[in-house]
Amino acid sequence: MDVKGIIYLIRHTKTVAEEGICYGRLDLTTAGCFDEQASIIRRKMEGVPVGKIYSSPLRRCKQLAHTIGKKVICDNRIAEMDFGDWEGLSWNEIFLREDGKRWFADYLNVRCPGGESFRDLCKRVKLFAEEIPLDAKSTVIVTHSGVIRSFLAAMDILPEEEIFTVDIAYGQIVKIENREFELI
Repeated sequence: MDVKGIIYLIRHTKTVAEEGICYGRLDLTTAGCFDEQASIIRRKMEGVPVGKIYSSPLRRCKQLAHTIGKKVICDNRIAEMDFGDWEGLSWNEIFLREDGKRWFADYLNVRCPGGESFRDLCKRVKLFAEEIPLDAKSTVIVTHSGVIRSFLAAMDILPEEEIFTVDIAYGQIVKIENREFELI
């Protein structure tokens, strides 16, 4: 896929979810440290000529996107992976289940019960990425770690098998330019 312009993919800030809980489509609120984390992100983005701002429709992303700019375009294709029946369960519990073992053995192709596989996520993210009108200004996308990883795969920047080698922390900014990425 040909990439023109500069894209900034920004992961939402920390949520109220307990550590080790599976959440993708759960519409969680941000943690109490939101203002501090959002301020750090805005400082890192100072001086960047921002064109369009896209956001996942989930609150944890929209809240951050609106601190970057007033006009935000929400798109369901950049919502986090749908973990279906596993939403809200602990990853430890999921790992012990038979369907969990099948998924962990082949998360690229196996769908979560009532949800998606990672390849499903990559397909919808690629459809979104192909429609982004890129120009002289940077495109900002506030989304989730799974979607950011999917972008890297969909844009042929990293093979699907390697995307989990990149740590995408809360509030992480991933700059994509000339088919290369940089964590800032």
